[in-house]
Amino acid sequence: MFNPFKRLPADPSKQFDKMFLFLSDKRISRIYSQKTGDPDVKGISGFDSVVRLNSTYLELVDRNYRWRGGWTLAGVIFFCLSLGLFCYNSIGVMQVREGYNFGFWFGTILIWAITLPVSLLTYRMMISELFFSTYYPIRFNRKNRMVYVYQSGGEVLSVPWQDLRFVLSSGKIFTSTEWTIFGCLIAEDGDTVTQGFPLPVNLNLGAESLDMFWEFIRCYMEERDEYLPDLVDTIPWCPPVEKQKEGWLFGLFYLYKQYVWQGLIFNLPLFPLVFLISITRRLIMATSKIPVWPAEVVVACQPAADDPVNKGAEHNPPQVWRPMLGLQGKARYAQSFARERGAMDRIVSRLKEKYGRQEKTG
Repeated sequence: MFNPFKRLPADPSKQFDKMFLFLSDKRISRIYSQKTGDPDVKGISGFDSVVRLNSTYLELVDRNYRWRGGWTLAGVIFFCLSLGLFCYNSIGVMQVREGYNFGFWFGTILIWAITLPVSLLTYRMMISELFFSTYYPIRFNRKNRMVYVYQSGGEVLSVPWQDLRFVLSSGKIFTSTEWTIFGCLIAEDGDTVTQGFPLPVNLNLGAESLDMFWEFIRCYMEERDEYLPDLVDTIPWCPPVEKQKEGWLFGLFYLYKQYVWQGLIFNLPLFPLVFLISITRRLIMATSKIPVWPAEVVVACQPAADDPVNKGAEHNPPQVWRPMLGLQGKARYAQSFARERGAMDRIVSRLKEKYGRQEKTG
């Protein structure tokens, strides 16, 4: 039975589950190869989505984490407007002392017919992020070749890495084009998509930026151990959400993060909106549960005690807000840029050596 008041979580693995029905969908612009690297990729980046990277697993945040709180704020604003208009109109009806004509009732019923469904819709928006999970992590296990997607209610989607097809898709957001990578389970016909989930990074910087993110994940899962230390060095900092809830200030900085300090000035008109979203984001974090992986996933992802490769929020630089906002200063920026760029260049050089040669011989 349909329950209009049922709470539906803003879980991207369920929101975008049926994003595509077929791999031949015109919205899919590229199907990535898991076995073959891109020798022409411009760089390697996790785009601030990495929670933990070690020799056993790579954990990422979910697609909605970047703007968590925005959906709730929009729901609150439009719910109050629509419900307020309904109540204002209803009070007006009760206060009328003279007879009601057709035009009066037509206008009243029309307002009710619009505001009540909108109120219900925005009510469900308003509560879709509250009292669920602080984030919905995705784990890539390098050892057992499995991908784990944490879902609402503590469910876990477990899929072998080789059974997935990762595709690049684009969609219009107002006047810009936004790019996202989706993991898809494919039926035996090789075209029908039976289930899908989005990866955390969605950008409007162009498809080349998503290629950098894909190659980051592909290298982790497919390439030799010598790639891992360099992958770690491409990560400037990690969101502090593993076994804890992010603080309000970190949430504010994450919403407003910039790669260069000039972005702070350019996006200054958006800061009041970002500030309001940070308040609802903090409310979500306070009311939601920290995701806990099932015991079998924890056992499968247990890293070695002496693992030399390990990157998490505990390794974040002091005053992490500085690199988040592009305010590191020249000396610190030069040091971090040299480390990250050097690691990227070493990985890209290996990819060119390995896969560029294959292209030439092919």
